[in-house]
Amino acid sequence: MAITRTAKAAEPKTHRAPRRTTNSSTSPAPIPNFDAIAHQKEIAQVAYRIWLERADCPGSPEEDWLKAEAEVRAKYSG
Repeated sequence: MAITRTAKAAEPKTHRAPRRTTNSSTSPAPIPNFDAIAHQKEIAQVAYRIWLERADCPGSPEEDWLKAEAEVRAKYSG
């Protein structure tokens, strides 16, 4: 036997806050500050890309990491 539900009278939903609209004329979102610890995963990914691009050319993983850190820092500092 199927259970059927009866429709209740439509009541206004007062428990919800009104939907907010975004105004594009407001100031842009702030640029996050750079934190090497917080961005370590992103730096590692960029350093790996640099290492792959370097291929057999001279260099070191430390140089790759420093280049990657500078690249990510520039992305977040403006």
